[in-house]
Amino acid sequence: MRYKYFICFIILFIFSACSQTTSQADPTGEEIYLARCAACHGDKLEGKVGPKIGKDSSAWDMPNSYWIQTITMGKGSMPGQTLTDEEVYLIMEYIREGEK
Repeated sequence: MRYKYFICFIILFIFSACSQTTSQADPTGEEIYLARCAACHGDKLEGKVGPKIGKDSSAWDMPNSYWIQTITMGKGSMPGQTLTDEEVYLIMEYIREGEK
């Protein structure tokens, strides 16, 4: 009799584990920036080890191509970042929207 309960428990455990889905929401531009950029450029775009990149920076008015190349290929002592196209655009959007 105990054997049957044990088998039923194992089967229920397997089915409950299989039915659980872990859906992780896509990260926002702010989350990606804080994780990948803020250590050098500051939480508020104010600059730290790296230059400021907010509205009053020299990079502010640069075209998207400049931002894409700088983020993905690096510039000066900044290493290029391995990010998806979507992540790069989310970071750019966060920088530009966060300063308006």
